[in-house]
Amino acid sequence: MSVPQYVAKEALVRDLRDFISRDADRTKRFNDAIATAVAGSAGTHDEMANEGIKTLDDYLRFCDDLLQWVPKVSSKGDELLQKILVFYWPQNSNTDLSWLSYWLVTFAHQQGLFLSTPQSAASVHSFYRNEKYNQEADLWIEPKSGWVSFNHWFAREWKDIDSARPLAGPNDDKVVVSVADSKFNGNWDIVDGNVTISGIDAKGVEWPIEKLLQTTTINYHNGTFMHAFLGPINYHRQHAPVYPQVATKNGGHLSGDRRLIQNPHMITRRRERLLSDGHGFYNLDAPDNAGYQWYQTRGLIVIQTKDYGKVAVLPIGMAQVSSVVMTVKKGDNISYFLFGGLDVVVVFEKVTFKSGLKPGETKLNVRSELARFQ
Repeated sequence: MSVPQYVAKEALVRDLRDFISRDADRTKRFNDAIATAVAGSAGTHDEMANEGIKTLDDYLRFCDDLLQWVPKVSSKGDELLQKILVFYWPQNSNTDLSWLSYWLVTFAHQQGLFLSTPQSAASVHSFYRNEKYNQEADLWIEPKSGWVSFNHWFAREWKDIDSARPLAGPNDDKVVVSVADSKFNGNWDIVDGNVTISGIDAKGVEWPIEKLLQTTTINYHNGTFMHAFLGPINYHRQHAPVYPQVATKNGGHLSGDRRLIQNPHMITRRRERLLSDGHGFYNLDAPDNAGYQWYQTRGLIVIQTKDYGKVAVLPIGMAQVSSVVMTVKKGDNISYFLFGGLDVVVVFEKVTFKSGLKPGETKLNVRSELARFQ
């Protein structure tokens, strides 16, 4: 068992090194997680080799560099996605997830600060040459001043959204549209205030909606919960799924409740290969399992409809949601992700989803039909 010796430049990475070193069993778990990835038994050898990772010290060096990494991609590869997936590998260490989840959120925040600097935009041009990212580049707005940061580009907008992403059911209040360009990951009934997501383990885990929303003022005692996940290539703005009378946005970032974590295996992020649509692939564990939203930082947008109750939209991760009460139309932009936010949850009082939706497979275009009110 090797105790990490790497002398990190960043205080945050030194915190992780010290956390690992304080407990012999924890040190072993982290070393084992890295060794498993390097050995390639999980299909991860090439990814780790590309980042020069052979040991736990190498991983800490990788984290150190990542905090100041200028995002770029080669013409055919997806180095951005690869770094995301390599970074999240320690979640497989089966260690104290309460501390680690807090550290991951803090890391994402610090990285996000760098990605909002002019320096971070130095290689944005590489994404225009990459076949995974440039498929709709001619439809993006090009700012006259150029991209002032990587996050400025990441949250890019369409020149004409009505052309790029036409609105389904513009005159039909019953039609619910997709909140984001994303992959559908499933929908579950809310029964007696709980969502039971059986795919997490054999027994199923009950997740209380009140804990997710952190409010008792919204009655979702019985209703519907759905989850979709985004990849780095996607359009990263979220749009209103319904016609509201009024929308309330809570931008205070609801905090995760790590007391709900019963077993780290329940929130291990499963692998998905996204080869079918030519949008790249996940070779390591990508963040997409429903259930982990309860301990992630998130925004909350509550939309009051005229006839169908309240709809809650929760961007998960580094979403920009200002606190405001506003009036919007179905299909209007309501929030956006900076780098690090890649999931969205929508909670309804009751809807019927359109047929043919396959978890982990169906691609959703923002503003396309997703469901109908009953």
